[in-house]
Amino acid sequence: MTNSIKKAGTGVALAAAFALGGAAVAGAVQSNSNSPAAATGTTAQQGNGRGDRPPETALTGDTAAKVRAAALAEVPGGTVERIENDGDGHAAYEAHITKADRSRITVYVNQQFEVVSTEAGRDHGRGGPGGRRSDETALSGDTAAKVRAAALARAPDGTVGRVETDGEGNAAYEAHITKADGSRITVYVDKQFNVVEVDEGR
Repeated sequence: MTNSIKKAGTGVALAAAFALGGAAVAGAVQSNSNSPAAATGTTAQQGNGRGDRPPETALTGDTAAKVRAAALAEVPGGTVERIENDGDGHAAYEAHITKADRSRITVYVNQQFEVVSTEAGRDHGRGGPGGRRSDETALSGDTAAKVRAAALARAPDGTVGRVETDGEGNAAYEAHITKADGSRITVYVDKQFNVVEVDEGR
């Protein structure tokens, strides 16, 4: 009788141990599935969205000239700030334009140099949606030409986007340039059209 009770007790203990062990294993599996590593794996499979977009680089030569012409035909009277390949998938190329009323527009151009769409207010420079501070105004005429020439003498491989007065007190004028490698610089020019400072990445 005693031996039977002992055997029954041992069987119950073993069953409980197996049940607890199974629960522990299940808990570990569930815990691992909720761990940061597992979540990271899921995210990696889903991709990184806009972080994976191709870089946008300045256009040059005949391609740049044709994109510029197409954009200005769409926005006559505008000033082309920069032209580059489009990394967002709207089209092959994009031109960033300041209109006569100082509003901004991006013109998207395909590989046949046809305008496929436009987007108002699209620019991501400093000082707000258009990149230009409210106390900075676009240069024109002889002043614009001299500032542009001074800036290009400092960055001969660059493409001048916009030239304007400087509202931060660095100099009288500033020119925003995209270099051949796609990086951006701002060249500050005094009233005698001498370069006084170059700011990388502006």
